[in-house]
Amino acid sequence: PSPRNLKDHHMKQIAEKGGLIGITYFRPAVCGHPKDPLAEIVDQIHYAISTIGIDHVALGSDFDGAVYTPFDTLGVVNISAALHLRGYGWDEVAKVMGGNALRFFLEYLPQP
Repeated sequence: PSPRNLKDHHMKQIAEKGGLIGITYFRPAVCGHPKDPLAEIVDQIHYAISTIGIDHVALGSDFDGAVYTPFDTLGVVNISAALHLRGYGWDEVAKVMGGNALRFFLEYLPQP
């Protein structure tokens, strides 16, 4: 566990207010499979979905360069495939991969 990781009760409070939890890709925020970063990330996504529901989970890549991530944007497609292999339907995968974030931004950002 990392100090950046949210406790379950915090995740639930965020979801109850309509918020999103972004799952990051860098160690030590993800944990469990040090030799398989993709499995770590998918485990974290699955845990969040199990805890707060699929409509409140998104990607939080940390591609800002401040931390090392195990892959760049070209590797994100592997998350989609791994989620599908884990049993999620493509419509559910689409929510996590960007649909939830798009819905959230369209709902809460001011209109031009």
